[in-house]
Amino acid sequence: MAFLSVSEVDWLEAEDYYVQAHAGGQTHLLRQPLKELEAQLDPRQFVRIHRSTIVNARRVREMRPLFHGEYQVILGDGTCLKLSRGYRERLDALLA
Repeated sequence: MAFLSVSEVDWLEAEDYYVQAHAGGQTHLLRQPLKELEAQLDPRQFVRIHRSTIVNARRVREMRPLFHGEYQVILGDGTCLKLSRGYRERLDALLA
């Protein structure tokens, strides 16, 4: 069993009833739905960018426009994530 500090988390990805926590190039599997985990995270640091993805806003390096109001979110380590248009306002507000 590994312990992971919330501040180490780069992004979270839903996988059925589990969550993959990506931190420092490693992936950890959590036995908890993404929605439950989201309720426990600090909304000033973590924001949902897609129905299956939550990102640590402190790791966001840039946003690139795609098509139809969607964006690609680039993290500091080069990871590319999809930002759905319905979640863009919350990320914009957090990064402002």
